[in-house]
Amino acid sequence: MDKALAILRFSWPFLRPYKTRLWLSIAAALCFGVSNAFVLWTIKAVLHRLEPEPPKELVVEELPNELPNLIEEDTTPEGMGSQLVEWIKTREDHLKAYSDSLAEQWLPGFGEPLTTRHIIGACLLVPLVAGFRGSMEFLSKYGISWVGERVVNDLRIKVFNTLSGLSLDYFNKAKMGDMLTRINGDTAMLQMCLSSGVRNSITSPMTVMSVFILLLILDWQLTMTLFLILPFVLIAILVFGKKARKASRKAVETNVTQSSLIVEMLQSIRVVKAYGLESLQTSRFGTLSRRLFGHTMKTIRSQEKVGPLVEFMGVAAMGGLILFVVATERSMSDMVVFFAGLATFYSPVKKLANLHVMIEKTSIGVDRLMRVLEEKPTVTEPDTPAPLTQFSESLRFENVSFAYDQTKVLDKINLTIPRGQKLGIAGESGSGKSTLINLVFRFFDPTEGSVKLDETDYRQFRQSDLRNQMALVSQDVVVFDQTVMENIGCGCENATEASIRKAAKDAHADGFIQKLPEGYQTILGERGTSLSGGQRQRISIARAFVRNAPILVLDEATAALDSASEAEVQAAIDDLAQDRTVICIAHRLSTLRKMDRIIVLSEGVIVEEGSFDELLKRQGFFAAMAKRQGITNSE
Repeated sequence: MDKALAILRFSWPFLRPYKTRLWLSIAAALCFGVSNAFVLWTIKAVLHRLEPEPPKELVVEELPNELPNLIEEDTTPEGMGSQLVEWIKTREDHLKAYSDSLAEQWLPGFGEPLTTRHIIGACLLVPLVAGFRGSMEFLSKYGISWVGERVVNDLRIKVFNTLSGLSLDYFNKAKMGDMLTRINGDTAMLQMCLSSGVRNSITSPMTVMSVFILLLILDWQLTMTLFLILPFVLIAILVFGKKARKASRKAVETNVTQSSLIVEMLQSIRVVKAYGLESLQTSRFGTLSRRLFGHTMKTIRSQEKVGPLVEFMGVAAMGGLILFVVATERSMSDMVVFFAGLATFYSPVKKLANLHVMIEKTSIGVDRLMRVLEEKPTVTEPDTPAPLTQFSESLRFENVSFAYDQTKVLDKINLTIPRGQKLGIAGESGSGKSTLINLVFRFFDPTEGSVKLDETDYRQFRQSDLRNQMALVSQDVVVFDQTVMENIGCGCENATEASIRKAAKDAHADGFIQKLPEGYQTILGERGTSLSGGQRQRISIARAFVRNAPILVLDEATAALDSASEAEVQAAIDDLAQDRTVICIAHRLSTLRKMDRIIVLSEGVIVEEGSFDELLKRQGFFAAMAKRQGITNSE
């Protein structure tokens, strides 16, 4: 029950917008549950009227609405108990008499002349009851499924939005497979629980209650005897539900690892093929699949054991029912109705058993969803953002230090980049170059010190306003599975078709775009694999052109290109860099020759700075790196 309430509390904010449709669907589900008792009553009434010797007419008498005064008549426990039983029996006889009276008026009886009412009742009673039951079943299924689908759709968007809003440090730690499982797998399990689980949690108890009450009216002693096995069924449900939860948790963990492996393999397929790692990756995937199979089968065993157990107990109860009916010489209609009642009763009990297992499994996914929705970005928005319309003076780092966990990457960086300056950043791998760029975009906040734009601390600006001042061209080119027009236009929210075409021309990309099958409306596909590396990079540069930001960040923009493509892309970059503040990271130091100033990082500290030629003459860190690349002072 606690887990079911936890799932409901988690889901309610997403259910609230659709509460009207939800309540209507729940009402239909309640009616469907009660209609099962109406069906049994109809069967009982029809069979009862068709028996060769119908029972004597029962007289409906006015009965007292209150219990007899037990205190005045008999105050002993035995006396009070016997009077209570007598009162229940009287009520039972009254209901039976009223029911038989209605049946006699509307249903034809064996050996009785037909009347107009009998004909109408025979033709309409059963179809009306069946139609009412069927319509309530449809409305409850459709309505609750509709709500479940909408809730899960909203939840997936919420999870996706939450993930996209988290800071970069979360993605440095999280597994891709885990995030995919949260968005798809965990929400799918919740959708199943909301669609079928909510309905079964309403219809099944209502069916059990209404059928139980009907059978009590027919013969309460026999009914109570037959239902003595119910506690054993409930114990089985609880035991197997716990086993299913344990197996499901392990299955989810294995599924996350397997999903991560799929993403890893697909993203690095060239390396996999180049090194002949197909069999190794297949072996890893097979091991995880077999492990997942084992956990899944444990869950299925726990879930499916309940059904046969319930059926066995139900059949055993039916055997006892046959003996009782024969021994007491009950009518055939009573026996048929009790058989049908037991079948109707145990079917929802099985559903409730499966519902318990489903709740146990869903609670695992809900726990995971709750954790991701509770995640907060470490880079936060200011309560009262400072206005930022245009970068005009300088970008400054004041005593900036930064550490990943306990590992310090930058240490006491002091750096001023005046507007319009072109700054190159050099250094060995791991020196802190990429971290410095991450701080420029405020993907992270400094551990110590501050980054300022025009003398205002970054943390006082709205992140969107700040990043609108910047454009990024990286070696990790991202091309979306959209048209060329959309890929370039995403650089600026209000980009027009004319501005997009101009940006493509400025990036020297218009020529090859016009040769694509549908020009600017060509869908480039996932990661733009139909384009060459140079073409993808020029799409990225066009995206930066259309953004028209005053600060341009180049992160190894030509590192992955051949010499011919590099020349084309470098020409586009040179055009893009005009009249902008440029921050350029490069391992290939020759690309820094046109920079106004170069800083050299080593172990998170600025060890040198100056122009390209000045640094070569000093014969320091920069000159040593340049020499290894064949660049000497004589050039």
